Amino acid sequence: MLKGIKVTAIVIISLLMLIWLTCTLLLNHAQDLKLDQFKLTNSWLLERYQRTDVPVEQGWRLTGQLFMQIDSQLYVNAEPKLLLNRPLLGGIVLEDLIVLATDDNLILFDTEGEYIGTLGAAELIPAEIQNIGLHHGLPVLQTRSGMWQGNSILDDWQLISLQGVSWSESISIPESTKNELRLQLEAHNIKLTTLLEDICNGRFFGEQGRWLIDALLLLIMVLAVRGMFGLTDKA
Repeated sequence: MLKGIKVTAIVIISLLMLIWLTCTLLLNHAQDLKLDQFKLTNSWLLERYQRTDVPVEQGWRLTGQLFMQIDSQLYVNAEPKLLLNRPLLGGIVLEDLIVLATDDNLILFDTEGEYIGTLGAAELIPAEIQNIGLHHGLPVLQTRSGMWQGNSILDDWQLISLQGVSWSESISIPESTKNELRLQLEAHNIKLTTLLEDICNGRFFGEQGRWLIDALLLLIMVLAVRGMFGLTDKA
């Protein structure tokens, strides 16, 4: 049994040494290998580095495109598309047009998620928008001053009272999309070189990791010294 424990310990120590030496070798050629370009989004790693919180939980899926806002950036399917100066409230689909609403603008995209333009006060869009919806295929805006129905080309709005409006509703962001967002957000991804450096200096293994690396280095030094004395004795 004692022999089995000894063999297991040797295997574990050898494996740790091999991992450490491999990471050191890779870091020595990090620039040549362009390791900084490799971004890691493994959920376990992200949780360990406390980078799991992408600052968005809800979005709007329209014609297969997922629209969401992080800070002042509008993303379509996890790709940055447009800067917004106001919060995104929702969106609808009008034939071959996607219409997103903030509290003072309507933002137009095609069905492929490409930006077309923005409509605001100059185009007589009602102010202080609170929500956007559809009623029998026509756009409806809920505002502080009441409910407005527009035509299909968004150039005429009438104050009206309606029942049965299909209001825009957000959905939860899928985890797969969050992983894509982490790749886009520098603060929410892990560079391969960072992981390799943390393994080499022991930080990856927690508070005791530095001592673990020190122990490995001392062991390598002892083995090296023993090897030198062994060669000297044979000579």
